[in-house]
Amino acid sequence: MGTSRVIGKNKLSASKIAFVAACTITTMGYDAAAQAADIEFPIKAPPVMPDLTWHGITLIGAIDVAGQYEQYGAPYAGNMYSSASQISPFSRNAQWLFAPSQSFQSYIGVKVEEPLTSDLKFIARAEMGFNPTTGDIADALKSVQRNNGIPLASQTVNADGSRAGQILNGEAFVGVDSKPWGVIHVGRNNAVSLDMVAAYDPLISYAFSLFGYVGLLAGQGSSETARVDNSIKYLNSYGPFRTEIMYGAPNTNVKNFVQGTIGFVKPNFSVDLIGGHTSDSVSVGALSGAANLGSNLLGARVYDTDMYGFFAKYIFDLGGHSPLSTSESKFILSGGYQQLRLSNPADGGFAPGHTTIGGYQIGPIFATNASTGSGVVNYAYTGGDRLVNISFIAGKYLYDSQLSFSLGYYRFDQNSFGQGVNSIPGIVAAAYSSTKCSSSAFFNCSGTVQGVGFRTDYQWTKNLALYGGISYSKVSGGFAFSYIKTSTFDPTVGLRLVF
Repeated sequence: MGTSRVIGKNKLSASKIAFVAACTITTMGYDAAAQAADIEFPIKAPPVMPDLTWHGITLIGAIDVAGQYEQYGAPYAGNMYSSASQISPFSRNAQWLFAPSQSFQSYIGVKVEEPLTSDLKFIARAEMGFNPTTGDIADALKSVQRNNGIPLASQTVNADGSRAGQILNGEAFVGVDSKPWGVIHVGRNNAVSLDMVAAYDPLISYAFSLFGYVGLLAGQGSSETARVDNSIKYLNSYGPFRTEIMYGAPNTNVKNFVQGTIGFVKPNFSVDLIGGHTSDSVSVGALSGAANLGSNLLGARVYDTDMYGFFAKYIFDLGGHSPLSTSESKFILSGGYQQLRLSNPADGGFAPGHTTIGGYQIGPIFATNASTGSGVVNYAYTGGDRLVNISFIAGKYLYDSQLSFSLGYYRFDQNSFGQGVNSIPGIVAAAYSSTKCSSSAFFNCSGTVQGVGFRTDYQWTKNLALYGGISYSKVSGGFAFSYIKTSTFDPTVGLRLVF
């Protein structure tokens, strides 16, 4: 979600303390008193950590913790890698939280770069995401499983995701980097769509970006496929053109996964076209009903997806032409659009007992009411595919190499889909309308999710950053089906250590 930069400055001046504090406090709705301007001495930054490298192997990681207020949230417990920093079905009460990984996923890992020839390097990377507030390995599916059989109004934070308790739940690949031929990764790779979101969304994070919290775009229809096992990725550049292509066949969270981009890059401008297809993507949910309390299985919806779209970015060099800029000041305008189509699996999908990522099994039965709360659903789009139009626009103001401000608007729009579900013999789906609709009375009505995020980052040293901001998110129509609350605002302040 971000990379550290070597920062030459090592003091946080009194004026910057006042500037950052005022902006952060204002976003939280409080009076931003300018008392920080009375400080007459600089605060020294902590020493910069050296790279922890031995024979081409470097220890890498990040620890991110924050204080957060949620207008409508839910209790946070254990393995899920984020609190409810955006509106969720279980959001219901005001919460004050010591929240994990709000600007960057906390992780520990290693990377390898070992020259083989002057033009060829062996490369590898392995990461384990974890929760710094509890010490648990990041495990989204465990958070869903522990809510089996629990009524929505009593659930703790839970959601599907690509980190499912695996020791290596982030990237885990080996490969080669060839100057003339490009880069190849083999193993567990970030989806191309996740790479594009990280490259173009300046707020990408669980706390401030709807795209960071909801994996519909990053995973091309399922949060689980933001990362794909048993995959191969190829990256290369030809002058101003670049490409990134990925294929995976893990037969767990997805049967087959194909994505690719073609990009055009100039110093102040870039655009990337993206497209992809998946077969048998899996999206899990908690099982409902007291009989499923403590069950080790997970409900699941299985579907095929097709996606196309674009991302674009333009950098304006402000060059110190105003009192609010420096010689390093820049403004980055970015945005994009994707259309995602979800359809019934062409091969019939997966049966109860199928094992998805992390060794979790879906079941216990084929659902006869189209709800993942009952079991496995392979027919959610009979009578019409689900079309989701995904768009965003964002701006980032870089005051200098340390201080930045970002603002973004995010949106998901879905059509009214699947009117034929109730015509399947043996299926009685009370949550599905048999006619087109736009209310929140049915899951398959047209609807919208919207989010606005603002964040301030201060890169104090190469390793340590301070951040703060606020997000607002809202659901309506079919997206709001079964939600207890339909909107929330959530201010967050935190710090991040990267090495």
